[in-house]
Amino acid sequence: MGDVLSELSQGLAGLVQRAGPSVVRVEGRRRGPSSGVAWSEGLIVTAGHVLEWDEGIRIGLADGGSATASVVGRDPGTDLAVLRVDATGLPLPAWSDGDELDAGHLVLGLSRPGVRVRASLGMVSVRGDAWWTPSGGRLDRDLRVDIGLHVGFSGSLLVDAAGRAVGINTAGLVRATPIVIPTATLRRVVGELVAHGHVRRGFLGIGTQAARLPADAAQATGQSAALLITSVQPDTAASAAGLRLGDVLVSFAGQPVQHPADLYPLLDEPRIGQTVTLKVLRAGRIEDVPLTVGARSVDRGQPGERP
Repeated sequence: MGDVLSELSQGLAGLVQRAGPSVVRVEGRRRGPSSGVAWSEGLIVTAGHVLEWDEGIRIGLADGGSATASVVGRDPGTDLAVLRVDATGLPLPAWSDGDELDAGHLVLGLSRPGVRVRASLGMVSVRGDAWWTPSGGRLDRDLRVDIGLHVGFSGSLLVDAAGRAVGINTAGLVRATPIVIPTATLRRVVGELVAHGHVRRGFLGIGTQAARLPADAAQATGQSAALLITSVQPDTAASAAGLRLGDVLVSFAGQPVQHPADLYPLLDEPRIGQTVTLKVLRAGRIEDVPLTVGARSVDRGQPGERP
């Protein structure tokens, strides 16, 4: 047994030595540093909620040196940010889509809250399908780990037992819950941020809450619930289409909507500028309302007080 544990211990230490130099310290907020990971030459990926300013961010390197960085772009929907760093030759991790990972597999979280890398051994607790975050961003896989939260956790690197990078960790999407932003999401969102500085998403300009439909409307539509419109922002797609406070949104482009989160997948970038038909219950009658989907304004997000 001693030999097995010694071999495991040496193996884990080797993983840290190989992947650790890719992890940097990010000093972009007043409340303690966070972590980041070298993505490509001159670019760092980190958690968006840990950045309180755009310029003069300090990056702590594995060799003890430091460099300045600035924000290329942020996406509050996935809690990702890309930094351009004034440093070259940062070692890059070996990224993997993590298709082999499943609940029960061991993983290592690598952060850099200080000069040295911090390693945390954990286990994959959940591996599920793609999902939409509370902020409206799509993660290509629901991947959660039982690594404890600590200063520097957000933006840290997650590696599997073979030393492959499978995502970065954040505590900024669901409060006090460690979430892994998988590699596929990183590729997609980082590409958008580098190209445009933000991720384009469709926007209607309404506030909604789930509501039960009256019996006659439920029978006519074949669904028991829909979305009560609780607010309409001026100068938005919704106001231009004539949506009103108290309307009940039953379907969007032929897709039934029964929960506010049902709208997220229907507002991906390809919808922007398209005219779609909404079915709306208004004064007891179902009406068709044409609406041209707008684009969400760039949202800087609010700096969080999370690890």
